[in-house]
Amino acid sequence: MSAWEGLLPGASGVRLRARVDEGPEGAPTVLLVNGLMMAIEAWDGLTTDLLADHRVVRYDQRGQGGSDDPEGPHTIETHAEDLVALVAALTRDHGLERFHLVGLSSGAPAAVLAAAAIEAGTPEPATAAAAIEADTPGRVRSLTSCDGFVVADAHLKLVVRAWLAAHEVGGPVHRFDVATPWVWGQAFLRDQEDALASWRDAASATDPRRAHALIAGMAAFEADAGPALATLRCPVLALHGEDDVMTPARHGRALLRHAVDGRLATVPEAGHAAPIERPAAVAATLRAFWKETR
Repeated sequence: MSAWEGLLPGASGVRLRARVDEGPEGAPTVLLVNGLMMAIEAWDGLTTDLLADHRVVRYDQRGQGGSDDPEGPHTIETHAEDLVALVAALTRDHGLERFHLVGLSSGAPAAVLAAAAIEAGTPEPATAAAAIEADTPGRVRSLTSCDGFVVADAHLKLVVRAWLAAHEVGGPVHRFDVATPWVWGQAFLRDQEDALASWRDAASATDPRRAHALIAGMAAFEADAGPALATLRCPVLALHGEDDVMTPARHGRALLRHAVDGRLATVPEAGHAAPIERPAAVAATLRAFWKETR
């Protein structure tokens, strides 16, 4: 299994750090979209599992990891524009054809908006069956919202505003401390004290301006991605951690009201970051969804 990592163009000249892990020859492709304050390394556990039978593409959104960091705030809509441009670059340079799209947390509405734009620019098959069988570059094969949302309800808005206020008052470490109980499930908090301590240390080295641009961008989301989701023909999975208190399953149910072909699944003993907390369980759920809908 070979891998490529480098910079690819996003929107408005921004360069995005991307990684392509090839997997077995001819394997279907999965494209993973980060949530807030993430880098592609956070997907390592899930990627290791999926590479047994999939090609995996990851990237850092603008302002994250090794990607460019222009002036913010970095909104969900801007992340969606970057993803559309990235898919075009991956199609041109890395043979990206049909792919499964998985967005975590705020990466989910960005994935929805991007998928709608990508599908709008793809020639329309004559029938739904033709859409499934078409091997058209850029075609979204399925979409998974993992601990995601299409609308930031009153509760979610208050959570993110609290993170932003904590960051502005006490910097990245204070924001980390305020965010921690909202992000992680009980089992992870109990069993992964060392990991949490190392991430807290890493937060102390975070550029405060960079972090502010990301959090402020999420706080600015006032749109409804539901109508964009309703334009998609592909199967949709709303996947939520059982202990997710930030975007509980009601967000998945709201999302699925817009899906032509949708289903809801729960990951036991996981919070708001299910692919990081329980990657094997998430991989098994994704495989079952993809097998059922292919």
